[in-house]
Amino acid sequence: MSAEVFTRRWLGLFALLSGLIVFAPFLTGVIINNSGCHATSGACDSLNAALDYHSAWLVLAIVLAPLIVAIAGRTLTMGIFAWAFPFAMLMMAGAMPLFVGLSGFMEPDYLGRLMELPALIPLLFLMVQLLALSVGSDDDKGAAGAWKLILGFVALAAAFVSAPAWLIGLASLPYAGQLAPFLSHYLGIAHAALGISERVPQLTNSALIAFTLAAAGTMLASRSSHASGGGRKRTVYA
Repeated sequence: MSAEVFTRRWLGLFALLSGLIVFAPFLTGVIINNSGCHATSGACDSLNAALDYHSAWLVLAIVLAPLIVAIAGRTLTMGIFAWAFPFAMLMMAGAMPLFVGLSGFMEPDYLGRLMELPALIPLLFLMVQLLALSVGSDDDKGAAGAWKLILGFVALAAAFVSAPAWLIGLASLPYAGQLAPFLSHYLGIAHAALGISERVPQLTNSALIAFTLAAAGTMLASRSSHASGGGRKRTVYA
């Protein structure tokens, strides 16, 4: 998948997500008004809670399934599938509580509650990676290849130190959530063995900065390689 196609794909999917989030409460209201639940005390509240929960996951399935396919296709094209795809899946899983919380935009203190979620950190990692994939070169040689290697090492370190943030989202998933206690236990042991348990929040912020800088380096190197490649002149011998 080319960078241009990938960029259009994920931007379009996030636009679709915004539209579905705005439209879903109105559709839920129509269903409740036509369900006849008003005849029973508390039935409408129960129906509303059930519809909110299931509609949020349905919206996410409609948007995130094509996004996962797009990320897989783009990382395969760039030759970084081995680390980039699992990293994106971890960050997407970690951001799930925030994605689900987006449906409550009509509730008071909506933005304040979202900003306090640990899922904000995985979402930032995911957005930086999407930007890097949108501009990254398909060439594994030269500066672009070196920066992609650096980005991979930084991603591994980021996944390690940011585990407390993305494990919460992973635990909320239906089947994959069963892995969360196991990973939390052993990653906690690893953090303690390295003596970084109390410094994990600071290290996570540092990893986010390093990941952003590595992604920026990857994008700049990719643009430089495109510019030098586009500026070459072909010599024709008679």
